Amino acid sequence: MLHIISDLHVGGAGRYLLNLLPGLSQLGVDVSVACPQGGELEKELSRQKVTLHQLTAGDASFSWSTVAEVYRLLTKEDYQIVHTHASLAGRIAARLAHGPKVVLTRHGLGAGRYVPAWRRWLNGRASTLLTDKIIAISQAVALSLINEGVPPDQIRIIPNGIAVEEFACCSGAAVRMELGVGNRPLVGMVARLVPEKAPQDFVQAAALIKKKRPDTIFVLVGTGPLQTELAEQIQTLGLMPEFRLLGYRRDVAALTAALDVAVLTSRWEGQGLVLLEAMAAGKPVVATAVGGITEVVKPERTGLLVPAGDPVAIAQAVVRLLNNVKQAQMMGLAGQELVRQEFSREAMARQTAELYRELVDS
Repeated sequence: MLHIISDLHVGGAGRYLLNLLPGLSQLGVDVSVACPQGGELEKELSRQKVTLHQLTAGDASFSWSTVAEVYRLLTKEDYQIVHTHASLAGRIAARLAHGPKVVLTRHGLGAGRYVPAWRRWLNGRASTLLTDKIIAISQAVALSLINEGVPPDQIRIIPNGIAVEEFACCSGAAVRMELGVGNRPLVGMVARLVPEKAPQDFVQAAALIKKKRPDTIFVLVGTGPLQTELAEQIQTLGLMPEFRLLGYRRDVAALTAALDVAVLTSRWEGQGLVLLEAMAAGKPVVATAVGGITEVVKPERTGLLVPAGDPVAIAQAVVRLLNNVKQAQMMGLAGQELVRQEFSREAMARQTAELYRELVDS
């Protein structure tokens, strides 16, 4: 089978794929991946020794050159399943090839926007023509798809899964030493630096937290178009001594293990993979009550939920956890158990492989 992804960098869809592929291989599914050349995602897939096919059009869901590249690949290889991640070009090429069944994983939300009736009809027709099944990573994503006009019977909910033990067993000691944290509290967020993640809210909350807990260190991990703006905001708020803007890092498990509290300030979110990772590491989380996040974070049990766009509420929740270490530890342990039970990458791979078999046999 062939996965097609249009991402250059390792965002939510890329990390989903990196989590899924080892489980599929263990189940005996022969997998190849077509992705843009020259990005971090290609490097990570190469480290997994995945069979790669390079796409030359870059980070774009659609281009006619990609349609042509994928079509040529499909006519040379006998793929029964084409599984796409945002790649409209991949779905069109698969339909033109008249062979494989087509799966799309929808990783995010449509930001709750209103969809007029004509657009719902068009989306429904396009979904039926271009895909056989759409995987939604959460109930919130499934509802978003239905709101956009996708027929409900075309949707299969398969939650994100992660390598739970990798995060549960990792030590953050080296990262804390690298960052010069010592015994001071470390509060962090791992996210793409894009508007929907609202990293400015995290920085604003950090300034408020600093007033209550001046011993706290803050870390923001990720890259994106807001990076320069965030660096300026950090400097303007006088946070430079306490704030670490780290950019892209491969050692996410160690960074997560180093945290005392993990934060996610998204304005909309399909599920929140980084929250699963933080919970697997036994960390309490503070997150915005949007989209699929509310299916992951159990308030007062595994973390705290706050309104989106409210740095004051974010800061208050973080300070509460920093001031109540025992409660924070109990939330971390409860989150770890929840992820083990419901969000393992083995479960995700098993359910995905079952879907493939159903499509091939149909």
